[in-house]
Amino acid sequence: MWIPFVLASTLCWALINVLDSVIVHNYEKHPVVLMWCQSFFSVVLLLVLPFFIDLHSSPWIPYLMLFGAIGLLGDFWFFHVLDHVDVSITNAAWAILSLFLSIAGFIFFQESWTLLQSTGAALIIGGSLYLAFSHKHISMRRTLGLLMTLALLYTPYYIMKKTAIDAGEGAAQTFYWMILGREILAFNVPWFIPSIRSRGLTLLRSSWGFSVFNGAVILCFFLGEFLGALAYNMGPLSLVSIVGNTQPFMVMALAWLSIRSFPGRAPRELLTRQAVSVKLFSFCIMFFGLMLLTTG
Repeated sequence: MWIPFVLASTLCWALINVLDSVIVHNYEKHPVVLMWCQSFFSVVLLLVLPFFIDLHSSPWIPYLMLFGAIGLLGDFWFFHVLDHVDVSITNAAWAILSLFLSIAGFIFFQESWTLLQSTGAALIIGGSLYLAFSHKHISMRRTLGLLMTLALLYTPYYIMKKTAIDAGEGAAQTFYWMILGREILAFNVPWFIPSIRSRGLTLLRSSWGFSVFNGAVILCFFLGEFLGALAYNMGPLSLVSIVGNTQPFMVMALAWLSIRSFPGRAPRELLTRQAVSVKLFSFCIMFFGLMLLTTG
């Protein structure tokens, strides 16, 4: 019963990747402008959510909001990465993030580290290296640097999320305050920067496509979080995580569908036979690495 929920959640996250790539590739590249425009939609949903989830006062709230704001750095860098590499390749960063979080779990949360996890880590590193080496647009060192920096910037956000939940904070409460901290910063600061404010408002007013894509990203984000929570509540943690690792394959399929259906509004994705072969091989290596990392 949990499988449809995790597949739907993974599809939402894949759609976010593809839609953000469409936005960066066709409309706007400035990360601060993009986060500000998306915050118009997310703030509305954050105002509505308290009517549907249980929120209560907690000493954790300031820390959750602070680390949510810190997570905004990862969002900025994500748009930067999308401007330089194919949308499917950015998914290697999520595999690297899983590796970083496993290491953090071993260091900070007294979690075990097994031979299976070591093997999984080696496969993730190997798959990432092969993918970066085969990415001809920019150098291997720069590709790896972009992906590893993206994973590193998101690591504190997820460590705080796990710390709060382990301390007894509900998952919904933790999610809400962390996202609120991020969106308050993303929404308010650009109002005091005339160039950002003018650029963003012009885009929102003049291009209905830009507004629709940004609204769809935020809708997919909240829906993906909700469906993911249902999946984790109903299914085994390790199996849900493994099924969720199919995201890179979904991203490639959605990118191909987008390019075939809307070539004028396509994401950045190279789909030659050689490129597809390299990506599929790399993602398969990383998928098995993530599976070992999870089950280990």
